[in-house]
Amino acid sequence: MDIANSHGLVNVPPSLSYFCVYNPSFGRTEDSQADQLLYYTSKKTVPMDVKIRQVGLAQGLVNFTRVFSPSKPCENVHTQKNRLAFYEPEPDYWIHISIELGYVKKVTKDKEGKPKTTIDYLDANLHDSGVKRMLELGYEMYRIFNGPFEYTVREYTERAAGIKALKNKLEEFFANWVFEWDFEKTELTKTVDGILYMPLSDSAELQMTSFVNQIQSDYEYISDMFVIWQNKLVYRGNGTLPVNNIRGIWRHLVSYIAERDAHDREIERKRKNKEAEKVSSFKGFTRSISGSNLFSYFSSSTTPKVSPSTSPPNSSTPPESHSSSSLLSPSTQIFIPGPSNFLLGPTNLHGPDEDIHPVIVYLSKNSNSCSIKKTDNQHDEEHNEDDSDIDEYYLVAYKQNALTLVFLIPFNLSEGSTKVHEMVFYRSFHNYLSSQSEGIINILNENYEKSRKLGRTDVDKEYRYLFFNKMTLAVKSSLYPFSSNGSLTSSSKGLTITSEMAHALCELHEDLEKYPQLTEIYTRSSTHFWIVGKRSDGRVLYIVVPKKEATLAEVEDDVRRITALYFSGNNIY
Repeated sequence: MDIANSHGLVNVPPSLSYFCVYNPSFGRTEDSQADQLLYYTSKKTVPMDVKIRQVGLAQGLVNFTRVFSPSKPCENVHTQKNRLAFYEPEPDYWIHISIELGYVKKVTKDKEGKPKTTIDYLDANLHDSGVKRMLELGYEMYRIFNGPFEYTVREYTERAAGIKALKNKLEEFFANWVFEWDFEKTELTKTVDGILYMPLSDSAELQMTSFVNQIQSDYEYISDMFVIWQNKLVYRGNGTLPVNNIRGIWRHLVSYIAERDAHDREIERKRKNKEAEKVSSFKGFTRSISGSNLFSYFSSSTTPKVSPSTSPPNSSTPPESHSSSSLLSPSTQIFIPGPSNFLLGPTNLHGPDEDIHPVIVYLSKNSNSCSIKKTDNQHDEEHNEDDSDIDEYYLVAYKQNALTLVFLIPFNLSEGSTKVHEMVFYRSFHNYLSSQSEGIINILNENYEKSRKLGRTDVDKEYRYLFFNKMTLAVKSSLYPFSSNGSLTSSSKGLTITSEMAHALCELHEDLEKYPQLTEIYTRSSTHFWIVGKRSDGRVLYIVVPKKEATLAEVEDDVRRITALYFSGNNIY
């Protein structure tokens, strides 16, 4: 959308030109070049010959740069009006995007007084690291629902049928995903893609370990499990899975949790509205009885007791995070309609086994990525044994209040594979978890309140920081507050991160990534705020210091103080 300001300038944000997925090996001859193209979309209709030329140009740029850098060919190309980016997530499979740069258009007058239009393209406002992470995230999210590209092709006896199935999956996923991306907001928080953790006290950690061990002892076919509290990871499993796999599952479940919370809030709102309508209808009925003392009798009596179905005002459940378990308690579940407590599992615990559609998770041992897909009851289907780098699990997720329990059941274990297709298992598992989880919910709630009070300092208002550990993918940030679904929002209390600050943070991050020998960067903006980047042993810390008159020595003292306050000693990360 073109945005005109009071000075007559028109600001046009960056936008998608085209996006495609292709594989050069599918069409090596001139006549079969169109077969390379697996998916293509653009903001306007493009004929096939133009698509082929665009893919050919992409291949030419990649092949040319591969001569000079065989292990790391071209990733992006800057032109006057466009930004081209390339990403090879699997051998011979390429994701390619072309973005039209944003620009500022203004109308001036030439020497003769005639109107003159000038256009300045804003190349520096679109960060390569943000675009790269966008493509990586798109592929990761595709894998969550569909599995690797080549895995889909190999599932079919005939390769042509596999390629056709892959094209259908790409069309179904990317048709929605591509146009949801906001190219203006390539913030550092999106580029540095980590996991939100909630630290546990020593006593809480011991009780959490005991809680997890008890579940895995009672259900031996559960090979691993995660624990999420209020969208933050508090237990990350037994350490056998690569952390990137955990991040993919966590990110996928955070969206599910947000949807469930929104659904539960809507159910609660409708329930309260229905109760209010009943009260209003009753009052209307009593008013209609003219000359009677009936209404005065009820209105003068003692205050009615609170309905048992109404939550007390000081409930331990966090505000705007009503649990599905409050709607589906064991004693009323058969009578109250609504979703089950399983985020991933049956939506109705009293339905037939045929309603169960287990979720399969593909966890890659080598590439540290994961994907998820839903299947029908065909859990005994054969899989290609050549994909030895992929482990398959059934994924079951259960939510009670702010607690989400995530379970991994190996696909090739007959007992677990049978259980996840039986409704009686989910009913029994629900009763077990609902009774076992009460204690750990209280412990986590107390731990959360303590950590929140400890985290409230004046430093959070005076400075902004982002800490990222590449080894654990743990991220801690005060740049923006976290919304209910775990994403980062643009509003904050205290210091506000302006677009200029966000831009400077991305540039500093790109410099640190580009020059690995650098361990520390200090930069000062034209508006007199400082941006600092520090790196050590796979950990990186970014700090915004908004002090106009501060010297470099004073900023260094501030950075040392913040580092000691948040990241010294045996830190939670």
